[in-house]
Amino acid sequence: MTDSGHTGGFREFASHSAGAVVLVCGLFFLLSFMYLGGTADPQAHARHIPVAVVDSDRGASLDTPIGVRDLDVGSQITAGLLQNNDWEKIRLHVVDPGTAEEGLRDGSYFGAIRIPADLSERVVGLVEAAATEEGDAAEPPAPARVTVEYSPRVSIVSSQVMNTMAEAMQESFRDRMGPRLLADSQLLAEAEGRTIGAAATLALQDPVGIDVTAWNPLPEGVSNASLPMFYALIVILAGFTGAMIISAVLDARLGFIPLEIGPLALHVHVAPFGRLQTLARKWVVTLVTAPLVSGLCLLVAHIIGVTGYDPWHMFWFSNLVIVAVGVCAHAIIAAIGNAGLLVNLVVFVVLGIPTSGGATPTQMLPQVFVAIGNLQPMHQAYLGLRSIMFFDSSWDAGLGHAVWVLGGWAVAGLLAGVAVTLAYERMGLRRQAVADRVPAGGRSLDRRSGGAVGPLGTVGSRGAVRPGGAGRRGGAVGVADTPPAGHGEPGEIVERDPAHRE
Repeated sequence: MTDSGHTGGFREFASHSAGAVVLVCGLFFLLSFMYLGGTADPQAHARHIPVAVVDSDRGASLDTPIGVRDLDVGSQITAGLLQNNDWEKIRLHVVDPGTAEEGLRDGSYFGAIRIPADLSERVVGLVEAAATEEGDAAEPPAPARVTVEYSPRVSIVSSQVMNTMAEAMQESFRDRMGPRLLADSQLLAEAEGRTIGAAATLALQDPVGIDVTAWNPLPEGVSNASLPMFYALIVILAGFTGAMIISAVLDARLGFIPLEIGPLALHVHVAPFGRLQTLARKWVVTLVTAPLVSGLCLLVAHIIGVTGYDPWHMFWFSNLVIVAVGVCAHAIIAAIGNAGLLVNLVVFVVLGIPTSGGATPTQMLPQVFVAIGNLQPMHQAYLGLRSIMFFDSSWDAGLGHAVWVLGGWAVAGLLAGVAVTLAYERMGLRRQAVADRVPAGGRSLDRRSGGAVGPLGTVGSRGAVRPGGAGRRGGAVGVADTPPAGHGEPGEIVERDPAHRE
């Protein structure tokens, strides 16, 4: 082959494949940015993580050689938390016990710091015991306790956040409160003519202990707080992938594209449906499959032993997600054709999973991810399913917001689909030309091309003979070099059948 032949072949290859290379590289650059950028260092993006502080301490009085001193350890701890807090990362809310409980129930707080009512009394007892013979006992009084709770139902990282806070608090108690209480105890001991023993000294160095516990642990059959995210992914895929399958199968069965099964390619007559009617049929099939898929998901959840949720709420909300995503996915395909498959993948999966908040909470995602997630069906599906599974279907735990946003997606998909398909039809942009089937041995007029149809081919409007002969199921097939305006591209295979006209 000559150099010019090699050059021409390379140019042809490059012209055919350049678009595919650009699309693949662009897609996976976006995938890398979304999946790595949102998960590589969540702590670096942590901001405004809500935590409740409940100070129920009643205070106590400590008798010293110089007089009675009021002691309010709870207020000291609360003031220390507020003063030393990193407000860019943690948003502390000093609230009463009822408000804290309500916030934990609806997922408003990642956790809570609870200071008990008898904290100061216990600290005073520890100081007084250390200055007396009781402090020399084999087992000195137990330290006072502060409870740090995390909500595993809010996020998989809530335990990590609250454990980090508990470690910082314990260090602060040891470094700041311990020396001061030790000095008070030594003052009391000197007044009694005593010294503080080693065991009492150790106890005073850690005057307040911290218990880290889970608030309302996950329901039976669930040990992974990310379960709502994976359930959301299933119903999102049911809407998005289901739309792709439905669109491909119906287009093949209606004759708009060939139906390929292995090495076989089945070409059927083009149905006499316009764009809007075809889109409406796809929407109806999505409405039929949505409850079936929702029911199957519930069946699997029941089989594997997932409990703690209302099955009816799971059913209707899953239906809403599937229908909303399916309606929009069909509308996108109707608007931009095969490119809609890639657009749907990007919109519902590539952008959806890392911004859902299921693996990494939104308070630990980059701001751009949060902005995307606020309108993402995946994020709304996660919030709604988390509310149903973990928060007794509380409307305030995200279910209400999810319903409104998903309803907006469904309405927008319906309006956009109808508007686009009607506009295309009014412009005369039909999906494929349909001509008449040739009667055996006869001739009929091809009204679309203005040419005569014969058993051996079609005489076009320019007098060119287009070969026929390769009939399918009694029909004559012609390869049109110059198709009628608005009815396909050159070289399009059409089948002529008087029973199927547009």
